[in-house]
Amino acid sequence: MSESLFESTSIVLFGREVDDLAIIKKGISTATTFSKETNQFARIYGFTYDATYFEIPTPVLFMMSTKGVKASTVDVPGPNPKEKKFFESLLAWTVKQTDKTVRLDVDQGKFEDVLLSMMLGEGGGPGVSGARVSGARVSGARVSGARVSGARVSGARISGARGDASD
Repeated sequence: MSESLFESTSIVLFGREVDDLAIIKKGISTATTFSKETNQFARIYGFTYDATYFEIPTPVLFMMSTKGVKASTVDVPGPNPKEKKFFESLLAWTVKQTDKTVRLDVDQGKFEDVLLSMMLGEGGGPGVSGARVSGARVSGARVSGARVSGARVSGARISGARGDASD
């Protein structure tokens, strides 16, 4: 199988279609290309970019504009096929970096956990406790004296960072 120089502009997403969430055309601007006839939401568990597979720690919902194909038919690194029960039902979507989508982060739990602790912090006032960072990229960073409480980080990549107990 041959490979193009432009392969690195593609992203292959691995997940499953979500059938209990629908797109309703009413209210969608005619300037967008999203419609209930051609789009569906998919829960994405990981993706391959530039021949490297990245697992997403907390699955995310993306609006997909095409139907997925069986993950086993895609010739890129992906989820472990030895986990048959999980892998056999996975679909794959190949998209370009510049394609448009809608991303929905879903969190569930008690209001005190998913709303109040995030907005009010542990002390009852405005705070950063419970913050979520997703898809962050830090390069050449140096952090000193920082304190983070209750944060969740997903999809982060840190390169060239320095830090030790004296910083």
